[in-house]
Amino acid sequence: MATIMPGAEPFFYQNESSDAACLLLHGFTATPQEMRHLGEFLYDCGLTVHCPLLAGHGTDVLDLNATTWRDWYGSAYEGWCALHPSAAQVFAIGLSLGAALALYLAAHVPLSGVVVMATPLVLDKKLLWLARALKYLRPYRKKGPSHINDPQALAARVAYDQTPTRSSEQALLFFRHLSDELPKVQTPVLLMHSRHDQTIKPATMPRIYEQLGTKDKRMLWLENSGHIVTEDYDRQLVYATIRNFIEQHR
Repeated sequence: MATIMPGAEPFFYQNESSDAACLLLHGFTATPQEMRHLGEFLYDCGLTVHCPLLAGHGTDVLDLNATTWRDWYGSAYEGWCALHPSAAQVFAIGLSLGAALALYLAAHVPLSGVVVMATPLVLDKKLLWLARALKYLRPYRKKGPSHINDPQALAARVAYDQTPTRSSEQALLFFRHLSDELPKVQTPVLLMHSRHDQTIKPATMPRIYEQLGTKDKRMLWLENSGHIVTEDYDRQLVYATIRNFIEQHR
């Protein structure tokens, strides 16, 4: 069994008195660390909270290279199974790749609501062809610093410092599948995105909003954060907005 990086551990906060639970899903090459403060906040609000470690993440980048998008979705689905049906209501809350997984999950299983932050939806066929070619020539790509404006949050980040090109190809394949599933999402959805996100173009949020099947949907623009909005300067606004969304749909 692969050794988990310090700080990358999954977490499960059980609140015995609550009939509502939150499934938190982290981003690509990242770990539950970027969701932990949000998880602690939601637990303090009286909710059960679970954040699994996505397949191939939080151990060694070679493990990520050996996975597919279906493995990542499998981790999200298993996380939902751990909460359902013991919880009467389950809310899926995801960041970046985790947000895409939350929407895909919402198209296939019953959820009481979905919160997605900095959600990717790249459908450029040229990028997919490029990734397919480069995975043989350049199997790993060195990452730059994560896009977090808060220097303390950036210093505390736990994530891989490389990206397998094969995994990037898998992510692009997944987004193509997700686009077809968005009209099937009928559960309430809250979307958040920073206007200054340098990782996922801000224009992606309105595109996803328009494709969602649900009529109960809203968008919130964030003004002071980078890509990792759960850990950046807008985090208290993010947490409070998520809490209010859950309260409105319980």
